Amino acid sequence: MRGKNRVKFWQLAVLALAIGAAVGFVWPAGADPLEMDNPTTVNGIETVCTGIGSAQEDPRWKTYPVRVEFSNGGAQYLAGAHVKLTSGGTELTSFDCSGSWVLFRLKPGTYEVAARLHEQPDAGERSAAFSPPAAGQTRVVIQFPLPPNK
Repeated sequence: MRGKNRVKFWQLAVLALAIGAAVGFVWPAGADPLEMDNPTTVNGIETVCTGIGSAQEDPRWKTYPVRVEFSNGGAQYLAGAHVKLTSGGTELTSFDCSGSWVLFRLKPGTYEVAARLHEQPDAGERSAAFSPPAAGQTRVVIQFPLPPNK
């Protein structure tokens, strides 16, 4: 009996390990959330998650060449999104942002930013292509198909 129990234990252990690995592939871990109003370098890209309350008026934010905004059909800001930045089909970074703006300092080039709202999953993923300006700041507005006040 002792030998059979040992074999059964190892079979169950291997099965548990295989199930755990399969669940990890099917249900991937969420993206790392960015701290609000704190410039952070993510994969070599200076990034800020902001845009709520008086933080919008921080003079530092005007120095970022790209400001991505999330809004609804009434041009009202929406907060809380999973954000993905790509260039040439290659994912550069992805993260969660609790704010309604994401700021980027990027090298010249063509980029695409995609976002999905945490609280409104039925709104789907929306995206926009852009290039950072040589000077000033460009606004990239990602509008979700939601009615005002949603």
